[in-house]
Amino acid sequence: MQKLAILSPKNCGSILHKLSIMDKSTETLNFFIGGFFGGYERIIWLNGKLYHLMDGEPEDEEVRPEEVLNVTTPSTKEWEEFWQTVDTLKVWSWEKEYINSDIIDGTEWELRIKREGRRRRRISGLNAYPQPKGTFNSFIKAINKLSGSKI
Repeated sequence: MQKLAILSPKNCGSILHKLSIMDKSTETLNFFIGGFFGGYERIIWLNGKLYHLMDGEPEDEEVRPEEVLNVTTPSTKEWEEFWQTVDTLKVWSWEKEYINSDIIDGTEWELRIKREGRRRRRISGLNAYPQPKGTFNSFIKAINKLSGSKI
């Protein structure tokens, strides 16, 4: 015998919230950061898992076993917290490029992100980061928490 869920004022908000989360699934999450001499670290969402990789090419979306530092499958709650932080930091409104050409051979980074219902973004930087100060570090903390890693 199948059970039917009865919507009541008590559980309606919870059910609608869960439905809204399912409607905004992660399509792309690919982040890399590194230096010209220190290698690159990457976080990649691939086949339902989040991979933390070291030393691959920045543009590489392939996972090689020797590069894997950590693999995790974030819970719905962890995704909710991450996307809430992304929205709070206004990542969807970040500029396309952040460049400080006064520094040579510094830190390069790129974020490719797409969530259902949102436009695809490709945001990159070379020795420069979104403002105000601390915004980028807050994003790093959020992606570290989601991936169970430390970049």
